[in-house]
Amino acid sequence: MAIESNSDEVVRTYSESYYEELASSEEIYLEETEEELRSELISDTPQDDRPTRALDEACESYREAQASLSRE
Repeated sequence: MAIESNSDEVVRTYSESYYEELASSEEIYLEETEEELRSELISDTPQDDRPTRALDEACESYREAQASLSRE
């Protein structure tokens, strides 16, 4: 439905169901965005707390050196 104003411009009006559907879509979007941000924040640990490849390689080298010393 459209309403005409005094200046010949047409102003579109929507039904209540349109606005309810729009609000529902916005709510779903906000909930999904909140979940995504929450999961990113939870999984985002400081870099110093994460094991690195270099650390893993250093530990493996250490284990190999210990194993070779115990064989001798």
